Amino acid sequence: MQIPVGTLDEANFPDVLAAARTGAPWAAEVLFRDVQPRMLRFLRSTEPRAADDLSGEVWLAIARGIAAFEGDVAGFRAWVFSIARRRLADHRRTAARRATDPVDHSHFAHHTDGTDTAASAVGGMSGQAAVDLITASLPAEQAEVLVLRIVAELDVHHVAEVMGRSANWVRVTQHRALRRLEERFAGDRGELFQDVVIPTTAPTI
Repeated sequence: MQIPVGTLDEANFPDVLAAARTGAPWAAEVLFRDVQPRMLRFLRSTEPRAADDLSGEVWLAIARGIAAFEGDVAGFRAWVFSIARRRLADHRRTAARRATDPVDHSHFAHHTDGTDTAASAVGGMSGQAAVDLITASLPAEQAEVLVLRIVAELDVHHVAEVMGRSANWVRVTQHRALRRLEERFAGDRGELFQDVVIPTTAPTI
């Protein structure tokens, strides 16, 4: 079964996952197009200069671990962001010890069609600008919660899993982050976040 590249949902995810495990190029492309734009925004919100190289490392880890992954599409996205978060932590530890050169990730070129996949999938920059504003305006943990909820589109429980926290902690932190943004940008919130949907309440799981 070959699914049109660029679409991924709960119904077709099992087939895409099974095909990706066998090395089917079309399945790798479906996963790449679904996850890569979200992951790049997340990485760029914290380590903009290293984001592209870190995403390459994440895809290497995905390729090595996908055979053992079990779960649905939301679980897959949470798994990917857990890997991305660990790579960020590794990068920061390494950077603190010594300067490093960027990692060559050209071996991922076969996942693209010759265009800037991330740029075309993300579309306009207003969403990224909003993410940048969030990270510049909030404490690190509050910003990370909102970025994972907005960019990764993870529910509260998956954000808790990624961050190693409780679901209640995520809800409280999200509430505080939103309240802080409301206070700081009182009359301008609609304009500043015009293309970003920020959940004001936790979804029912």
